[in-house]
Amino acid sequence: MIRIFKFITVGGINTAITLVTFYFLNNVYGMNYLLGSFLGYSLGIINSYILNKLWTFRDSDKKVIPQFMRFVAVSMISMGINLTVMYILIERLNLDSLFSQVIAIIFSTVSNYTGSRILVFHYSEEDNPSTS
Repeated sequence: MIRIFKFITVGGINTAITLVTFYFLNNVYGMNYLLGSFLGYSLGIINSYILNKLWTFRDSDKKVIPQFMRFVAVSMISMGINLTVMYILIERLNLDSLFSQVIAIIFSTVSNYTGSRILVFHYSEEDNPSTS
């Protein structure tokens, strides 16, 4: 249960990074919403890997580059989900871009947690029951 709380906390930090970056790039600098979302999400990916590896999953895998590549692959799938939801909400349903980004983050978070837990950090309850 603690691990889920930590993942949600990291997700909150990532969401703040994504939204602040998106807001400034899209609303202050006039950057296209998809590019602004991509860049904000990319900063969130880097932050997420570091915090989830060290804090959430307490992962000790020394093969950081292959692990980070798997993390990036999982994150890219999540980003694809994010961008697809953004496109549908903005272009098809004519919703506000910031509101659409918040909704898109919810969808991408589910895929990101599942992929991180199964494909990247290989953490299981049996590995360390005292920190779950």
